[in-house]
Amino acid sequence: MRNTTWTALLLLLCAGLISCADTADTPIETSAETAATLPETTAAETEFLYTDDLGDITFSGAEFRIRTIENANVHSYVDVAEESGEVYDDALYKRNRKIEERFDIKITEMICEDKSAPVRTLIQSGDDAFDLGVLRCDDAMFFYTDGLTYSISDIPNLDLTKPYWAGKLNESLTIGGNQYVAIGDYDINVLDLTYALLFNKQMVADYDMESPYQLVGDGKWTMDAMLSMMSEVVSDINGDSVMDASDRWGFLSHSKQVSPNFWIAAGEMSILKDKDDVPYINMTSERFVNVWNKFFDITWDAETWFSKSIGDFDVPTDNIQIFSEGRSMFMDVSFFHIGTLRDMETDFGVLPYPKYDEAQSEYYSRVSYYWANIVPITNTKLDMTGAILEALNCESANYVVPAYYEIALKTKYSRDEESAAMLDLIFENRVVDLGDTVLCATIRDGFINQMFTKNNRDIISQVAKKEKTINKQFEKMPLGE
Repeated sequence: MRNTTWTALLLLLCAGLISCADTADTPIETSAETAATLPETTAAETEFLYTDDLGDITFSGAEFRIRTIENANVHSYVDVAEESGEVYDDALYKRNRKIEERFDIKITEMICEDKSAPVRTLIQSGDDAFDLGVLRCDDAMFFYTDGLTYSISDIPNLDLTKPYWAGKLNESLTIGGNQYVAIGDYDINVLDLTYALLFNKQMVADYDMESPYQLVGDGKWTMDAMLSMMSEVVSDINGDSVMDASDRWGFLSHSKQVSPNFWIAAGEMSILKDKDDVPYINMTSERFVNVWNKFFDITWDAETWFSKSIGDFDVPTDNIQIFSEGRSMFMDVSFFHIGTLRDMETDFGVLPYPKYDEAQSEYYSRVSYYWANIVPITNTKLDMTGAILEALNCESANYVVPAYYEIALKTKYSRDEESAAMLDLIFENRVVDLGDTVLCATIRDGFINQMFTKNNRDIISQVAKKEKTINKQFEKMPLGE
């Protein structure tokens, strides 16, 4: 999301426009110094932060059917029946009711299992079962190439240049110049699935370490800096000579998350695109291999990483328990799972993943996958679908993202002002890697996870073995006209 979006959200917050719906949530205070720097605005000027260009169009009471899927790692639902006092849910309610009233429609949500086969069957049978749906990113691409969904460019009433569409991320999702799917502020799952590091603030104090916030600010938050902090705290605390879940660790993460989090943070991609927007393999480039070996060095060689996790969720239950008990310096986490630590007694902070070295100019953060909005070819109401999708993104920017980002994250979950500032940095530099998302089954969850789990570093030979398979998948991608 563009920097201007986050600035605008802060202005919205400070102007007192985010309603807490009479909840007991602690209000966010604006300092006198901050308030003095904000322009004066009137209610009329700031009633809506974003507007679309849809004009006065209505759809005569039509039903707009949204098919969503259940998943334990994201906010799956997009509607609620009534306001409850929960900030995020109330924002959904306000967004949807406003759209219903404006366009004279009725939004109906169908929550289904996270399986693509039933969706394929529905569309192939010609069943006009839903207007707008979501699929995992890997399924969405191949549904499109199989002729089951419309390209986003075929849908009328969409304006991807608007700030409530994720311009930088959408550029990374094109193949051969074809914008077959697009991400916007309606897609809260993209925030949910953004990854960061949590660190134990008490350990930093106990071991008299330099503040990692300061390291980030000085451009010195690197893999070596992270290694130094991890190595200092690792300990067989029960003295049984066996390092397990009862001991103290430097780093907690599901094995499949380690590699892509570090290579993306280092500014590398497993799959890049050439000047014609055509994907190619980047995993054997010199710098990628250097980064690859580096994160093996700081995890396996330094024995800082807890490798025996049960791996039940993207952020494993046992990892959360160890970190909550104050027995790890760092834990890998998606933003959806930060909420599980609300009751943790020991203070923690939030950081981006480290840079490869100080020569690297930016910090980058990974979006591990995403739900792609799809419009099935059975849809005969494309004008309405495009208009409502555009409005959902616009009003999500006005209501839902502020609730999620400014209140739910910055107030409920982050423990200090520095962590809140880190959120801005993390979200401003989000990256999607095709090998981590669309080709996840083959690359990230396939041979990459196997290699890291087994401490196998021979990336060049393994890529050579998989090159034919990967290139065949490239051939199936929507390379445009």
